[in-house]
Amino acid sequence: MKTAVIDVGSNSVRYAVLTENTPVAKKQLKSTVLADGLFFSGKLSPEAVARTVNAVNEFCEQARAEKADEIYVFATEAVRSAKNGKEFTNAVFEKTGIAVDVIQGTVEAQIGFMGASPDKTKQVAVFDIGGASCEIVNGKNGNIERSQSVPIGCVRLRDGANGNRARAIELISSTIPQKLQTPEMVIGIGGTATALGSMAHCPKKYEPEIVHGSVVTNEFLNKVADEFFGGKNMRELYPSLTENRARVIGYGALAALHILNALNKSDFTVSERDNIEGYYEWKVKSLPLRKNP
Repeated sequence: MKTAVIDVGSNSVRYAVLTENTPVAKKQLKSTVLADGLFFSGKLSPEAVARTVNAVNEFCEQARAEKADEIYVFATEAVRSAKNGKEFTNAVFEKTGIAVDVIQGTVEAQIGFMGASPDKTKQVAVFDIGGASCEIVNGKNGNIERSQSVPIGCVRLRDGANGNRARAIELISSTIPQKLQTPEMVIGIGGTATALGSMAHCPKKYEPEIVHGSVVTNEFLNKVADEFFGGKNMRELYPSLTENRARVIGYGALAALHILNALNKSDFTVSERDNIEGYYEWKVKSLPLRKNP
């Protein structure tokens, strides 16, 4: 069976078709910035809703053209926290005939951990810095020991800090814990982590085979933050970045630095496997989510 999974994130809509033999899904992305303005208004703007619904519909049409047996659409923080999130899910259903699964933060954290397939012999921490939220999970041997989702992400930081580095650090520090359990290794998943991996190792063109398993250091994150807040043209420096990602990547670098410092680690490993694979394993393979003890 071929299953299409569409992930409606706060910064982008992602799409992949998976089978039971898919090790790492080949993902496509449409940057729609659904969370644009959410920090101030608490609502999804009509413009952001319209472009995101259209992106979801285009991926649904593609899935049908590719003869997918099932199509799943799930949404994360921007939709679950918005006062008018129901308007978005209704619009998607009217356009596509598919009900959106709005998952909770704890579920988002757990499917990210499941999808990342962390080393089964090591104590690992998996983080995902999205557009409107950040998930951090600690575990070992596939078992989650602690998970959390906090309402801060690259788009919310852009809206709240408006280019002010000190203000961005203040927002991050007030939301993400200062001290977390130190693991043996750290894995970064999702758009921020993979973008940073590409910037570090294949800056001219995004190449998932190179990004998967690459390592991003504290030193590089500081370099990115300095360039971003120093007013450098990030797309000229790193052509692999999309236009919308280039506008927020400095905030992602700051958040990743904070997380690594809280974990007392100096680098993280990038995984192309993430919550899309995790959602597939949960919904299609019926693998149970591991609840916190």
